[in-house]
Amino acid sequence: MTNWEVAQIFLEIAELLDILGENPFKSRAYRKAARVLQNTPLEVEQLARDGRLKEIPGIGAALEDKIKELVATGKLRYYEELKKKVPQGLREMLRIPGVGAKTVQLLYRNLNITSLDELVAAAREQRLRQLPGIGKKTEEAILKGIEWVRRREKRWPLHFASAVAGEIQRFLEEQQEVIKVTAAGSYRRGRETVGDLDFVVASEDPPTVVRKFAGAPWVQEVIAEDENEATVLTRWDIQVDLLVVKPPYFISALHHFTGSPEHNVALRESARGLDCKISEYGITKEGTTFYPETEEEFFEHLGMMYIPPELREGQGEIEAALNGTLPRLVESNDIKGDLHVHSDWSDGVNTMEELAAAAKRRGYRYLAITDHTKSLSIAHGLDEERLLRQREQIDLMNRDLDGLHVLAGMEVDILPNKDLDFDDRILSEMDLVIASIHSGFKQDRETLTDRIVEAMKNEHIDIIGHPTGRLIGRREPYELDVSRVLEVAAETGTAMEINASPDRLDLKDVYIREGKSLGVKFAINTDAHDVNFLDDMRYGLLTARRGWAKAEDVINTWPLPKLKRWLKKKT
Repeated sequence: MTNWEVAQIFLEIAELLDILGENPFKSRAYRKAARVLQNTPLEVEQLARDGRLKEIPGIGAALEDKIKELVATGKLRYYEELKKKVPQGLREMLRIPGVGAKTVQLLYRNLNITSLDELVAAAREQRLRQLPGIGKKTEEAILKGIEWVRRREKRWPLHFASAVAGEIQRFLEEQQEVIKVTAAGSYRRGRETVGDLDFVVASEDPPTVVRKFAGAPWVQEVIAEDENEATVLTRWDIQVDLLVVKPPYFISALHHFTGSPEHNVALRESARGLDCKISEYGITKEGTTFYPETEEEFFEHLGMMYIPPELREGQGEIEAALNGTLPRLVESNDIKGDLHVHSDWSDGVNTMEELAAAAKRRGYRYLAITDHTKSLSIAHGLDEERLLRQREQIDLMNRDLDGLHVLAGMEVDILPNKDLDFDDRILSEMDLVIASIHSGFKQDRETLTDRIVEAMKNEHIDIIGHPTGRLIGRREPYELDVSRVLEVAAETGTAMEINASPDRLDLKDVYIREGKSLGVKFAINTDAHDVNFLDDMRYGLLTARRGWAKAEDVINTWPLPKLKRWLKKKT
């Protein structure tokens, strides 16, 4: 039982508790523990054997006992009992945008609806609008939401795919016949969701590797298998495709199966101009085949710059690689700090001191504490008095911190009437101000766009947080004229956030590239509410790279003095 598997069970328990109407603090504890387990380097199996599970933050006696039971037996009685109380279809309803646990309870208790099909039928028969709190518009929105869910079925978020890929990578690396192994496909390209996972392996004994892969303990079903390939369905319900080739073919096969199909087609067309033929078995010219040992060699042989996987989408990268204009993409070691994190002053888990210590461990030079403000009462938003007290405490912290500077920031709300929930007098006191929309998502396109535009015109607003408000797989972006927002961002010198939370990845890569062309600056931030979520920075980096972003495009790659000058002048 791995950390990730325990975390998935805890997340499911949290959902079941929400549907059953249990104390929200209970489900929150399971969610917190799940995220900690997903990010901790400590292995639960070893800690359970050594009696050291309480070393994991957020794991108390009750959760410790449950982890021990999972590790020892592979099952959890409490989890199985909860599943018996809640029909499976109810959990699927939580994926519908705008439908929460209370609505699911209402549907189940009043109409005995237990599946998406039953929900569709009830909505079409106009039975939902008879329930309290559900009118005609909500009924229509639920129908549209179900269509959206079904269009997105069998797509997995990047962090889920990453956890599964890690398990499979480790398994393959442990096989003595495996010389090299790399994940390929849309996962390697950093797409925000993936349909399946692809792995390419180099081995002198492909049949043995395929046989071991098909017999792995996490394989639920073998869909196809031959001497060099296998397709399986894992116990996590995600399909995995394996290709095993002899070592000379590895790089060509890896390129081919990384894709995208559009990139491969464009590259083959380019190669024809050199009288070359590209396949997963090498590059052939005039009867002679070249077997590159690295991907850099692969592209160099075709007369072009190396193209990072994130750019291989058939969107002009071939032409840029041929004429030498591909950008040097932003990398993890470019990041100097995180400019959007929450402490226990609002709805975060950790103290400011704990966040600062975690930032130092990651080698950051600065960190911005940006707690919610007063209008977001559900998140214990700060009023003027508490905000200024926090500012004073940050100033005191900076006297004792060595090698890290904490910026006193805030995430101010852009209200439905276009106002900010603090006046300029307070905003001017802060080192950094993020402005975000947290309510009024259903306003029309023009109104929502105007709200963000007005915020950017305020000289104290430095960054627009999670600009389109989307939650991947759960909530569509709100109606927004993103092109207009980017144009105004360029005019006002306001940075657009690339929110690194794998649930958001907002802005999308296409908007990053559009903004770059206008000269917009970006901030890759985690929006972390727990120190463990600071590691989500890697997902934001993937998204930024897919948007062709360079280090100089990202304000939190800059040295602190340059960042401070920019924050002061926004120029």
